[in-house]
Amino acid sequence: MASDKIVNLDSGNFENEVLQSETPVLVDFWAAW
Repeated sequence: MASDKIVNLDSGNFENEVLQSETPVLVDFWAAW
């Protein structure tokens, strides 16, 4: 995947970038547990 398509999400942009997106979005949730 092209790096220009990767978006770092946080609580400030998640709704706009994912929930309100007109196209399908693949989200990879990651945590260093």
